[in-house]
Amino acid sequence: MRELNANLLRIVLSTEKRNIKGPAIFIDRDGVINCRRPSDYVLDWSQFVFMPGIRPALKRLSSLGLPMIVISNQAAVGKGLLTLAGLREITAQMHQALAADGTLLTAAYYCTHRPDDNCACRKPKPELLFKAADDFKVDLSRSVFVGDSETDIKAARAAGCASVLFGSNTALQPTSSTELPTARSAADLFALVARHFHAIEHFRPSEV
Repeated sequence: MRELNANLLRIVLSTEKRNIKGPAIFIDRDGVINCRRPSDYVLDWSQFVFMPGIRPALKRLSSLGLPMIVISNQAAVGKGLLTLAGLREITAQMHQALAADGTLLTAAYYCTHRPDDNCACRKPKPELLFKAADDFKVDLSRSVFVGDSETDIKAARAAGCASVLFGSNTALQPTSSTELPTARSAADLFALVARHFHAIEHFRPSEV
């Protein structure tokens, strides 16, 4: 694990390397992997609750053989509510739980600034995606970002990624993005993401 600066945290979860640039699956955390806590943050592993059906969905996505990278804003650190050590521990527990299912995450990239810090890495800015792409030889133009909010969609667009909107709560779905592929439940997620990659010319799982 290496920190890029005081407020941007990169946690590498896999030592696997690829030889050439290829696609990847980027995944938001809160609202996609785990349930959001209304008006609050996940500050401890005991508060981390996986979204219904997401664990088998992530296992199926893992079968595509592509890097799976978490991209998330975690302002609780910048606000002093959560330490970097606490965020690392939550990430380690999440990784271990998913690994037990046979799902291996590649890395997690977190912006830990407050919203009013005007940093370069907080979504909807694309810096986290750019950093991950540099580190893991990701072709952003062939990749997809699964997120549950407009900030995720805007970050993906700014980085040149495709997007899949996730969630059944229509209040989270931006009116400007109604044409986006939308997975209303975890059961729909694999088909939408796989369709994106199958549509990419020259996509080969062996590129990983």
